[in-house]
Amino acid sequence: MTDEITEDSQVEFEKLLSRVQLLLRTGDLTGAEKTASELAEQYPDSTSAHEQVGDVYLAMGRSAQARRHYRRALQLEPANADAERKFAAALVNMSPEEQRRQAIRGLVTGSEDHEPSPRRPLNAVVAALLFPGLGQLYNRQHEKGLVILGGAAVLVMLLFYGFLMKPWGIVAQQSADKSPTWQEQIQQVQAVLVNMPAGYWVLLICGTVLYLATYAYCIYDAYKTAHEQVAASKALGV
Repeated sequence: MTDEITEDSQVEFEKLLSRVQLLLRTGDLTGAEKTASELAEQYPDSTSAHEQVGDVYLAMGRSAQARRHYRRALQLEPANADAERKFAAALVNMSPEEQRRQAIRGLVTGSEDHEPSPRRPLNAVVAALLFPGLGQLYNRQHEKGLVILGGAAVLVMLLFYGFLMKPWGIVAQQSADKSPTWQEQIQQVQAVLVNMPAGYWVLLICGTVLYLATYAYCIYDAYKTAHEQVAASKALGV
C-alpha cells in the first residue's frame, strides 16, 4: 500500500497503527476507535490509516462507517486490492438495520441492484409547491405521486367549475338577449354565487379545505421523504 507520510512522522504513524492493532486484538474496541480516529485525523491521506479505521468499525458492527473509510482508501489508492476486499466484506456484513433500509429502498425504487442518489429536500419542496404530487414524483414515489396528482387535478377542475364555470354559465343564459358590461356580468356572477343553496357552498368549502390540506401534506411529505432518503444514504455509506 502507498502512504504519503513524511519521514519525520513515520515513527509516530507506526506507533499509532500498532496501538490500534493491539487494542483490536485485546478486544478494547472503544480504545481502538479513539486511537483509530486520531490516526485518520493526523494522516488523512494515508490508505493504511483509513483501512485501519475501517477495520475497527467493522469489528464494532458499524459496517456503514467502515465502508466509508475503505472507500476513501480506494480513492487514495485505486489499486489497493486489500481495501477493495475489505470494502466487499463490509457490504456483505451489513447490520440488520442496514439490510432493512436497503430492502425498503429496493421496494421504493423497484430495484434492489440500483442505488439511486438521494433527493434534495429543497428540490422536493419546490416541486411540491408547484402542484400536489410533484414532490412525491420527484422522490420516486411514483404510484403515490400519480394518485395524488390525479386526485388534486380532478379536485381543482371541480372547484374551478363550481366557483367560475357554473355561475358564469347561469349569467350567460340570463343575459342571452342583453349586452351587459363586464362589470355588470361580474356583479351578476357574485349575486348568483351568493344565492346558491347552502349545500352547494358546503361542497365548495369542503373541496377547498381538502385541496389545501392535500397541498400542505404533500409539501411536508415531500420534504420528510427526501430528508429520510439522505439520512438512509449516509447510514448505508453509499
